[in-house]
Amino acid sequence: MLKFTSAAIAAFSLGAPCAIAQPAEEEVGTAAIIVTGMVDPLRLNQKSEGASRLGLTALEMPASVETLDGDAIRLRGDLTIQDAAARATGMVNTSGVFGFGLSARGFTGQNSVMTLYDGMRMYNNTLTFPADPWMAQSVEILRGPASVLYGEGAIGGAVNVVRKQPSDKMEVSGRLGLASFDSFNVAAGAGGPITNGVGFRADASFRRSEGWMDRGDADALALAGAIRLKPAANLSITLSHDYSEQNPRTWFGVPLIGGKLDRSIRKNNYNVADASLRFRDNWSQAKIEWTSSDALTIRSTFYHLWANKYWKNAENLTYVPATGTTAAQVRQSSFLELYHIQKQTGNRTTANLEHDLGGLENRLVVGFDVNRISYKNVSNSGNNATRLIDAVDPDPGLFIHQATTKPRYTNRIRQYSIFAEDRLKFSDQFSLVGGVRYDRPEITKTDYVNAANNFTSTPDAVTWRVGAVYNPVPSLSLYGQYATAADPVGALVSTSVAQSDFDLSTGRQYEAGIKHIFWGAKGQWTFAIYDIVKRKLLTSDPLIPTIQVQVGQQSSRGMEASLFLEPIDRVSITLNGALLRARYDDFSESVGGVLFQRAGNRPSNVATRTANVFASWEFAKGWIVDGGLSYVGKRYQDAANSRVVPAYTLTDAGVRWQFVEGASAALRVRNIFNETYARATYGQTQWVLGDPRTVEATIHVAF
Repeated sequence: MLKFTSAAIAAFSLGAPCAIAQPAEEEVGTAAIIVTGMVDPLRLNQKSEGASRLGLTALEMPASVETLDGDAIRLRGDLTIQDAAARATGMVNTSGVFGFGLSARGFTGQNSVMTLYDGMRMYNNTLTFPADPWMAQSVEILRGPASVLYGEGAIGGAVNVVRKQPSDKMEVSGRLGLASFDSFNVAAGAGGPITNGVGFRADASFRRSEGWMDRGDADALALAGAIRLKPAANLSITLSHDYSEQNPRTWFGVPLIGGKLDRSIRKNNYNVADASLRFRDNWSQAKIEWTSSDALTIRSTFYHLWANKYWKNAENLTYVPATGTTAAQVRQSSFLELYHIQKQTGNRTTANLEHDLGGLENRLVVGFDVNRISYKNVSNSGNNATRLIDAVDPDPGLFIHQATTKPRYTNRIRQYSIFAEDRLKFSDQFSLVGGVRYDRPEITKTDYVNAANNFTSTPDAVTWRVGAVYNPVPSLSLYGQYATAADPVGALVSTSVAQSDFDLSTGRQYEAGIKHIFWGAKGQWTFAIYDIVKRKLLTSDPLIPTIQVQVGQQSSRGMEASLFLEPIDRVSITLNGALLRARYDDFSESVGGVLFQRAGNRPSNVATRTANVFASWEFAKGWIVDGGLSYVGKRYQDAANSRVVPAYTLTDAGVRWQFVEGASAALRVRNIFNETYARATYGQTQWVLGDPRTVEATIHVAF
């Protein structure tokens, strides 16, 4: 039964682009235009900094790129960046209990599908930026290896969230909404000039929900501010700070019964009654951009991130069947209390040079990244407590302390990299685009419990890519690319002594594709095929199954297609789909000391089929109806492919009414058919379910 609170809703949101998507090369204003159709997500004539630092459009890049407009994300009701990214071609939201996770091209997890904020990488174990899509101006998605841009990791792709920036025109905006399960959200923002040469941007959002499961309370506060100074026409300095305070729900999913879901217990919360999750994150940046001439631009970003995260939960749940007079029970285990205390300070500097090379037009970017990271782990490692509680009517009890919570270790990383990208244009029809990067992280561990675990490791790597783009006509692009990648065997900030001797996993990708703008920019489509191989995968030693060796391999190959179309005036349709074959080529797994070969099996949490449809229709002046459908094929929970995670289809729809200039009201229903589905898995015995049917009402205004 939905607990929907009906009320007059008022909300604020930046005015979004107009109802009919404009040709991508035209500037579209944001002045108080609220009722909109879908903004073209392909944006083939728009520059994407998340996929290249050369200032190229998607049509000019030999890679698969999509850009999602921030206003479109908010107006269609996507609650997180991961929800929004999952509407892009081939992307799947695999976010678990509290982390942000995505899957792309056969690879999953934050190491393999990286999320960045304003082009900067966060070396967090648990990613929490950005806390709300309200802060996003756009979301840039690059599919395929991104190591050349961002360093080790991102073999499946990268998602760059571009934050809202100070503007030259005054804007005030906001949103207020009520939804099912006593959910509430409010946001406000403003930006514009303060004086000549000084502009600002300020945004704030707050979300709260009681959740659809027992004890599912959660809330999140996000604040962001920026000031841009222009002391000269060719110089700008932007100072910004972001703050996030989150208290996620302390629900670790549903224990499976015989490997399957029992819907009757899906709302039970088996975590301890005094469970806690708290995330506090701060991110300060200073960006300097100096254009010394028409040919040379220098950009430098100094940043400091500090994060404090706290866990106290019974995270693992196992169903215990009824025996005799004993009713069915659930075993609580992994009573974990943990503090993550992390600081990251660094600088990225690039020089963009436009010049002729042998009479040919050439763009070159050279740069470096340096950062220093300190990660301190304070935990109760070794707490092996367990407890049985009733499966149907659980009394979860309090947290069991059987080990002292104390400092365990500190990892310090000193990292630098140098990189370059280049585009050589042979003619208006043909160009070559390439890049190379060298990364050298030095990891030093100080173990406060066992000094034998101390180490210093340097898993350096060289990655590169090269591609060709052929434009037989300006609106059609044919491309091919070869790219390499380096993937860590685990998160760098929590590298263990057992992982310290391993090299980075290596990968390579072949990709070819087509991008086309047609029908006077009322239609755009893309098609890509690719083949990826990842080597040096950790696998069990065939002679000693209890230890791991770095000889495994996995691969994926597939095809992706997307289409944006305006068949008639005030109607837009977006479709995309992906087919994938992912498998282990060489991978052994030790289960209970017995070795099993998993070659030919599909990696866990990877769907081989995905598809999305979204349509928008302005059926009367000031009235728009829109809706979408997302399909994710079946996945496996384990490397043995014995536990199936069923396919699911989600449907959402909404209606918006612009009742006065600059203000609109909206009603949206997500998961219309109330499908019960597993969005992610947790360990071998739990599913983290997605939200059931949700109704939300909002009003958006902008001045």
